[in-house]
Amino acid sequence: MREAIPAEKPYFLASLREWIFTTDHKKIGIMYFVTSYIFFLVAGVFGLVIRAEQTQPGFQFVSPEFYNYLLTGHGAVMLLWWAIAAHIGGFGNFLLPLMIGARDVAFPRLNAFSFWSFFGASLLVLLTLIPGNHIKMMWTGYPPYSATGDAGPTALYVFIIHLIGISSIAGAVNFITTYIKMRAPGIGFWNTNMFVHCLIGANVIQLIGVPSLAGAVTMLLLDKYLGTNFYNPAKGGDPLLYQNVFWFYSHPVVYVQVLPIFGFFSEILPTFARRPLFGYVSMVFAVWGIVILSFEVWIHHMFVSGVPDWARVIMSYTTILIAVPTGIKIFNWIATLHGGAIILRTPMLYALGGIFMFLIGGLTGIPNAMVAIDLGISDSLFIVGHFHYVLAMAVTLGILAAITYWYPKATGRMFPEGLGKLSFWLTFIGANLLFFFQMVVGMLGNPRRYPDYPAIPEWVMLHQIQTVGGIILGLGILVFTIAMIKGLKGEKAPANPWQSPSLEWRIDSPAPAHNFGDKPPKVEPDYHPYKYGAPPAF
Repeated sequence: MREAIPAEKPYFLASLREWIFTTDHKKIGIMYFVTSYIFFLVAGVFGLVIRAEQTQPGFQFVSPEFYNYLLTGHGAVMLLWWAIAAHIGGFGNFLLPLMIGARDVAFPRLNAFSFWSFFGASLLVLLTLIPGNHIKMMWTGYPPYSATGDAGPTALYVFIIHLIGISSIAGAVNFITTYIKMRAPGIGFWNTNMFVHCLIGANVIQLIGVPSLAGAVTMLLLDKYLGTNFYNPAKGGDPLLYQNVFWFYSHPVVYVQVLPIFGFFSEILPTFARRPLFGYVSMVFAVWGIVILSFEVWIHHMFVSGVPDWARVIMSYTTILIAVPTGIKIFNWIATLHGGAIILRTPMLYALGGIFMFLIGGLTGIPNAMVAIDLGISDSLFIVGHFHYVLAMAVTLGILAAITYWYPKATGRMFPEGLGKLSFWLTFIGANLLFFFQMVVGMLGNPRRYPDYPAIPEWVMLHQIQTVGGIILGLGILVFTIAMIKGLKGEKAPANPWQSPSLEWRIDSPAPAHNFGDKPPKVEPDYHPYKYGAPPAF
């Protein structure tokens, strides 16, 4: 009589020790995401405190020094922990091997090293919560202020950036190598998922740009603690050197943050419109056009910094030019929807909301590319509102769309539909109330970064509207968080609940421990991830 072989337990039911020492791309992706989401909630609380403080003129809740810490923490954590780590470290790790038919990433141990470098940086961020460790130099770390004692522990800031950079470079090397070397037979450049194209493009930017950021903050460290003078104008240095080196990476990082979101939209819209992605080839060219042009626009952040006029003119043209490949994506998404059998499930709502937010942010960003306009609004709350439309909320809604879409593949359960839709409408309405009126008050002259403002009646009213929007937005994220936890015990998901032709949906939900097993999946000669037919009944 043969002995029964026990079924392999799902990967996410592993022991704590297995999670800590794992090299499985799915576990590492989930650990990235959970860490990122926790920091997203913390940074969101920071943002709500900032918003509460700005409701009325004067100081109600925090001191100016602590306000600077909240601004620094909110900006740095949202950008580096949420807008990069959640979808590149989290979804990139989880989805890349599944979408190309690989067993794992190319370098599993390097992948684990990448996560634990990120986790180490996360622990250092928690140290800044301790009084006396508050970093108050804004997320940009501009000298000369960041080289003074009033800015907080610059060395801690630099060390955090270095750890994040190590994690990013390790991940970029891994993802690029995985895509080049580990695709299943039949997966080529022109039938690769758009998310994978966007992910690889973002990691090419990381590989080129992160050393620039590391160099900028390293010179800052040397100036403050070892007496060098890279940025000290009194001794021959120049603060503009920091800005140039910093923004050479920190504007391309905008596309690191938003390109994978474009990938999410490109996966979700065809599924719920039941139509192939319109203009796939032009979308691929647009992705790589953005990658190339992203390094040619950084000076538009410095139009008010005394840069030469010829540099302003060149970067004004390139900034407008980069809107072209971005516009291609918008038009192709609209064309994908045209004539489709559109099904408004939660992932689709979040994707459409994210596209809307990005569109408003993009349209308000084009005037910023024009020097004459930018000089007038550069340091106003208009820039903050625009930035939150084009990046913060487009990215956030895109990530939430991805969570609800691939939730069955990660957990084996369906995301709660009712709570999902409620959270979307709260988040969408709250975000528009907050950031639209932030742009309005900025157009009326309200400067950014200041903890206080004069008691101008119009300004006070607009700030109060923003606070109402911030409360609604916070409630939306709270409902989403509850739904995400509640869904873990919800309706069991089939292997392919959305009836998608993409490769990751050909395996069970939740994904098996070793993906497709020892052999790569069989890919048909006419395989394409967006080969949709008749609408299903779901």
